[in-house]
Amino acid sequence: MKLPQIPFYKKYNLIFKAIIGGGALGLVYAEISDAGSGFEYLRLLPGTIIGIFISLVIITFEKSLINLNKYSFIGTMLLKALIYSINILMFLLFFVVIFSELLSHLTYREALNNYVKDRLFEDFIFSLGASIFLILFLEISTLLSSRFFYNYFTGKYHRPVQEERIFMFVDVKSSTTMAEQLGDILYSKLLQDLFNDFTDAILASRAEVYQYAGDEIILTWKTSTGLKEQRCLYCFYLLRQSIIRKEEYYLKTYNLIPKFKAGMHIGTAVTTWVGEVKKEIVYHGDLLNTTSRIQCKCNDFNHDFVISEAIKEVLPKDLPVTYTHQGEIHLRGKANPMKLFTVDFSPETSG
Repeated sequence: MKLPQIPFYKKYNLIFKAIIGGGALGLVYAEISDAGSGFEYLRLLPGTIIGIFISLVIITFEKSLINLNKYSFIGTMLLKALIYSINILMFLLFFVVIFSELLSHLTYREALNNYVKDRLFEDFIFSLGASIFLILFLEISTLLSSRFFYNYFTGKYHRPVQEERIFMFVDVKSSTTMAEQLGDILYSKLLQDLFNDFTDAILASRAEVYQYAGDEIILTWKTSTGLKEQRCLYCFYLLRQSIIRKEEYYLKTYNLIPKFKAGMHIGTAVTTWVGEVKKEIVYHGDLLNTTSRIQCKCNDFNHDFVISEAIKEVLPKDLPVTYTHQGEIHLRGKANPMKLFTVDFSPETSG
């Protein structure tokens, strides 16, 4: 069975955003200024290309300068913007010389002198402003998902809507013991690393991150999305593989390998917006409480992955997994018992 893969548009999502955002920014700048005015019909092209390049430079540097994020946001943003602007300006010098030689038939010395005299300062200010704008854009996009913006601006969920959904509660095992062993600061860094390493698995399984709650992460899918390619089921396997790939790092950094447990259930939940001071999409209903209770049964069953009969019944029967019936269990807060199953993945499961 082939595992779900990160979709192309998700894998290169930031690059697509950079091309669109940077191109639009450069186009506007070229339109409102006289940049490229000597190129006649192609006068908007230099600004558009420059805007795209600025975005790509920023994304490249954002990944390589990630260690700067430990300092204050304002200081980090200004330092990054200055670094980006200098690099962008170096490109502009090269770019303008090439364009001028090709389209204006000037020598590189004439083109360079004209650019330094006429455009250097303006383009530096533009590069600095564009860098600050795009850094802020990237920060906001990590705080608020594209789903948040889409649902907010389209008015979806402004009134409560009942939906069929799948929930998975993922909880770090032995969290209290690890926190005592590592101390609060180092343990928090461990959770940072762990949740960051979960990213590819979450993207591949098309899961939505509902909440980070301490050492727990709550994932959800619309039913059609989660059941397609059995993404919700294989999400657990992908999460576990993300830790296996980083075992050496965790041992070296924390002298331990983190483990987690998960419970999964399917049912109906009410989705709606709440809050005035801080707007948020929330889910209400018994589905969440039940899923949380199922996850708590991992300790009783001495197993890392427990699912309900409801989710098992909607999955294909021929998957390379083994379900072990744990009996009819009375969950706290539930009047009727539920059939629960532990899940083991067969060796033939592959990427």
